[in-house]
Amino acid sequence: MNRLFMLALLATLLSGCASLSASSAWKDRPVGELIDFFGVPRQIMVAPAEDMVVLRYVRDSSYVSREAAGTYTGPQSGQLVHAEYWEDVQHSGSCEINVFVNRARLVQKVLTKGRCVAVEMAPAG
Repeated sequence: MNRLFMLALLATLLSGCASLSASSAWKDRPVGELIDFFGVPRQIMVAPAEDMVVLRYVRDSSYVSREAAGTYTGPQSGQLVHAEYWEDVQHSGSCEINVFVNRARLVQKVLTKGRCVAVEMAPAG
């Protein structure tokens, strides 16, 4: 139970790290640079309470890993053998990126949700 809790906590913290680093990388930069980097947003919304426009991007963060599928221990050709079987397992996931832009068309903050650790959030350098 504790192991499951720690795994959930780690995933939450890593997701927050992606959001924090993306927000600091894009803060007060022109929205044109962001669109050049991420492309056309999937959805454009208005956040009237904050007097900002929100650009929503969704990225696929699925991955495949090789995992143990089973074992066999028993006789084979007159000898006792132990065999392990491995297979590729698909782990699906997505990353939702919400970018808040003010009236001056400058990025104010970036919030992420989901599995965003593997998604590139800002240009290198």
